[in-house]
Amino acid sequence: MLVVACAALALPALAFGQNPHFVRGPDYTATTSELTATGKAAGLGTDVTSAFLTADQVDVSFRCRNHGQNFAPGHPASSTNVEGPTQQITPRNGAITFNVSLPASVPSAEDVCPSKQWDVIVESVDYIGVTLHLQQNGTDVLTDGPNDFSA
Repeated sequence: MLVVACAALALPALAFGQNPHFVRGPDYTATTSELTATGKAAGLGTDVTSAFLTADQVDVSFRCRNHGQNFAPGHPASSTNVEGPTQQITPRNGAITFNVSLPASVPSAEDVCPSKQWDVIVESVDYIGVTLHLQQNGTDVLTDGPNDFSA
């Protein structure tokens, strides 16, 4: 009799079980200012979903340019354990459409160039170890990655 009662208690959890999956994407676009991930996921139930990107490292290569259009050598600037802004999405019929970004931190001329009047010109950005997170109640329910991208 006790076994039957336990089995009956487990049935409601199974009836509301979810199967998170990507319906479209994720598609990534890398530029020298940000990495963007777009797509659609389903099987998420009704809980609000947090969508965001993280990266182990973002490397920005740049040069400094003065007003005479002459360049001084720059050097790579790296950021580690980067997290982009979070998009809060309420699922409709268990599905969400997401569009999240991970900005590339470009150093200021004051910090890296011979003069703060110079311009920082970004030449390339490497996004390393990027993971797309879809979370509900603070727990990943669906991820993609880690992936590497260059712009």
